[in-house]
Amino acid sequence: MRLFRKISVFVLCCVLLCGAFEDLPAGAAVSNDVPVTQFTEGIRTGNTVTLKWEAATGCDGYQIRISTDKKFKAFKNRPIKYGDKLFTTITGVTEGGKLYYKIRAYRFGDDGKKIYSKWSAKLCIAGFDSSYEFASNSKINSGYATIYYAAGDRKKKKTVCVNAGHGTKGGTSVSTLCHPDGTAKVTGGTTSAGSTYATAVSGGTSLNDGSSEASVNLKLALALKDELLKNGYNVLMIRQNDDVQLDNVARTIMANNLSDCHIALHYDSTSTDKGAFYISVPDVSSYRKMYPVSEHYKEHDELGKALVNGMKSAGVKIYGSGYMGIDLTQTSYSTVPSVDLEVGDKASDHSAAAHAKIAEGIVKGLDEFFK
Repeated sequence: MRLFRKISVFVLCCVLLCGAFEDLPAGAAVSNDVPVTQFTEGIRTGNTVTLKWEAATGCDGYQIRISTDKKFKAFKNRPIKYGDKLFTTITGVTEGGKLYYKIRAYRFGDDGKKIYSKWSAKLCIAGFDSSYEFASNSKINSGYATIYYAAGDRKKKKTVCVNAGHGTKGGTSVSTLCHPDGTAKVTGGTTSAGSTYATAVSGGTSLNDGSSEASVNLKLALALKDELLKNGYNVLMIRQNDDVQLDNVARTIMANNLSDCHIALHYDSTSTDKGAFYISVPDVSSYRKMYPVSEHYKEHDELGKALVNGMKSAGVKIYGSGYMGIDLTQTSYSTVPSVDLEVGDKASDHSAAAHAKIAEGIVKGLDEFFK
């Protein structure tokens, strides 16, 4: 009954504020001759959801199905009446939690009735859940993340969290606990050793050509998302534009609950083109005994090693041994395999070709890790 009430409120808000919805006609025809489309973007900011998708050649329109249930047991359909329209904006969305979407194309048959394609892979836009473990330690958590589900026959049934580092407006003016238990950092880094609070989301560095690290991290994250989906991985995208209102604690907590591993993408602040490395859990006894580090630091290290091996095999330059031990907020809170991956530094090539090589290497590393 509670679920029905929630769905009813959501549908009513959408009908009043978002435009027309439709019910699926009984016995609607489905044909393999109508091309299947897939979502390319799903972003929620506040009460507005923007969806984009691939063009389905020769179609007359699209139908989007929306539900609070991942199996779409209760749903409403939103019609897109033009075949050349490849986006829609839904306003007045008041539901929190998770909302699921899928899309299909249609064309009109000779009898004037719609013939539909098969459904796309689903997409889920998820908000921060205050019941998650460690949730009370997050201070910026009004943003949303998106899960893209893999299509086709190569599904690996693994979800990879891709976290484009930095990119939270106001993040530098807020502090969060470095460790879940309030103990002090055991190494330096962006925040000095001995500190109990860290900047919620730092601004990042600037690369030698003047590009902000946050913008370059995002470009790499988007390239990695496409490569992961192509290879059968589901992808939890933490940030998809210049600003997501999720601090580092919130990002990690969402990765813990919505993915099988967490990869944060960064560029180091040096200027020597030093190569890529991952940040491992420091070899400090007191830190490694702290929960949840005590239960997960070995798998963080295994993931980092696999990613470095994968990138090396793809021709990515690796720095030294491929790792550096630093006490990070991310791995202090992580309950799934988790690494901060520094893919280069301020002097490194960050062209599309370089990002393609890094993405290829990360996928190779994940294949090794999950085999």
